[in-house]
Amino acid sequence: MVAEIRKYNFVVYHQDYDDLLRKLRDAGVVHIVTKTEFSECKSVAEDMNMLKRYKKTTRQLSFTAPRTTPSEPMGDPEEVLTLLESKFKEIEGAGRRLEVLKPESEKVEPWGDFNPETIKKLRDEGWDISLFSCTISKYENRWEEEYALEEISHDRGIIHFAIVHPKGEMPDIDANTEKLPERAAGQVFEEIALNETLIKEAESWIRENARALLAALNKGSEDTINRIEYLGTAEQADKYAEGTLCILEGWVPVSEESKVEEVIQGTDCYSLVSEPEEGDKIPVILKNSRFASLFEPISKMFALPDYRELDLTPFFAPFFMMFFGFCLGDAGYGLLFFVAGFFIKRKVKKELRPIITLSQYFGVAAVLFGLISGTFFGINLIDSGYTVTQNSVARMRTDGVPEKIIYSLNDIKDQKFRTKDSFVREAAKIIGEEDFQTYRKKILRSAESDLPLAGSIRSFMLDSMNLFYLALIIGGLQIIFGMILRIVNIARVKGFRYSLSTIGWVILAFTLIIFKGGSSVNLIDDEKFRSLFILLLIIAGILIFLFNTPHLNIFGRIGSGLWESYTVVTGVFGDILSYIRLFALGISSSILGFVFNQISLQLLAVPYVGWLFFVVLLLFGHSLNLAIATLGSFVHPMRLTFVEFYKNAGFKGGGVEYKPFRIKK
Repeated sequence: MVAEIRKYNFVVYHQDYDDLLRKLRDAGVVHIVTKTEFSECKSVAEDMNMLKRYKKTTRQLSFTAPRTTPSEPMGDPEEVLTLLESKFKEIEGAGRRLEVLKPESEKVEPWGDFNPETIKKLRDEGWDISLFSCTISKYENRWEEEYALEEISHDRGIIHFAIVHPKGEMPDIDANTEKLPERAAGQVFEEIALNETLIKEAESWIRENARALLAALNKGSEDTINRIEYLGTAEQADKYAEGTLCILEGWVPVSEESKVEEVIQGTDCYSLVSEPEEGDKIPVILKNSRFASLFEPISKMFALPDYRELDLTPFFAPFFMMFFGFCLGDAGYGLLFFVAGFFIKRKVKKELRPIITLSQYFGVAAVLFGLISGTFFGINLIDSGYTVTQNSVARMRTDGVPEKIIYSLNDIKDQKFRTKDSFVREAAKIIGEEDFQTYRKKILRSAESDLPLAGSIRSFMLDSMNLFYLALIIGGLQIIFGMILRIVNIARVKGFRYSLSTIGWVILAFTLIIFKGGSSVNLIDDEKFRSLFILLLIIAGILIFLFNTPHLNIFGRIGSGLWESYTVVTGVFGDILSYIRLFALGISSSILGFVFNQISLQLLAVPYVGWLFFVVLLLFGHSLNLAIATLGSFVHPMRLTFVEFYKNAGFKGGGVEYKPFRIKK
């Protein structure tokens, strides 16, 4: 439901304005009406830049020292921010220098260390030194006899050598001329080592102090956000009488008004209280039961209800839970959700625990629908073997099955049937179709299963066709339920007379279901109640065609009613068919689990390592199936909720989220 809220106008002298703001922030219950976006407020520009710096540095810290949890802050947040920024600049600068040095080191490494002064002295004496390289196959030993040649290095089939010769007399040899390095290899490697040490020491210091650094950055971010919100909020007041009178507009939940009254009594401030009016952007506070509140994050994904609308969260919550279980369609997967939730809750943050609790509710629904569909980790519980044994005979006698039928079933006694269909065909053939249908459930329940636990419950499980019908029935029920909620919604927003047409549609739906549906399954004699049936149809027709748009004349109402009849009839059928996806997703999940089981079992035939392949494929296959099925089980119920249900419930949305002015922690 949507909590009740009231509008407050705070009137205060400009010198007392800051005092009022601080006390309102401490109270933490007033949603301030925003008239100027915070980003447009000049007073917060410097703090906005500071907040960007905090966010950037926090992101860099997470890359350098991941998975850290905050502890006590290290010193002043701004000093920590400046220190970390300088550290990251050092690391970044050293990294860029290494990008330049490493290619240089590859070039100078073959030439080793040399003294530039020695080369200078040679040149002063009229000599020069040239560097060459060539492959071993091209190297000629005669060069050593003809020139003052010195081999420098020999690496990967390449010889690097130097020749001292008179200036201007370049050696005439078939080798590659190399450029004399500007500095020796030792100097380059020394600088590389210095930069690597700088990076290592800086990163080591950051990792050692990461928890305290992160705490300081988080505190600095929180302080900056609170300062931005305070300064931004300060500019939301309208000023009158040459700026000496400030009027601040806000919204306060009725349940929290006492806190605001305390603030007003403690300041030289006046307040004007009023009820919400048409055109107001009224903040919405969802107030639901413990169960329904778990689904509020889902409802907020679409939109918050308008303040005057009905909050549909508690109404779609049971359906959403049911839809998830239908789509997942495996009792084993559901049990995994439920049990894993208890272990995960201990390790996650407190604010994430409701999500885990919600997943456990989904798990319960999956267990329920997995049992209904007869699937447990891809094992088909319905087709788990059927054998008429002596125990089966005793049970049939206890359940009141006639002796002639029991005697007839002796023909297939101790004969094992793998599937339900094969057993049903044979049993019906022996005892007759009519007698079998009369005692069908008792006979099926008595037949023993290859899985002992499944034998007593599988007679209540539904086959594929019945699951298909169940999906359509659930869809029809939710749509009718949505139409009932639409009546309430329209009455709340527009007035009761505008909901009469929808009441007519609900009456029509229930009339057809009760009389036509009831007669088709022999629950009601439609001829006996024919007069009541016709009367209800007439009432429904009058409401649909004459009260569709009360503000129009009679002809306009009839025309509008005809058009609405076309859209409703075609729309409802289309909406109901959309619920087939529940059946399709549940069946596909079960089939895929079954396929992985069958393939895994075949791998057991592989000598020696077959068991290992069996376990690996089984775990991988079911993990993959669970991931895909979970995604579909969340997305498709959300689609049915936000499209089919919301549409039939007349949901408009557009509510503003309630954001009280308070210190962020």
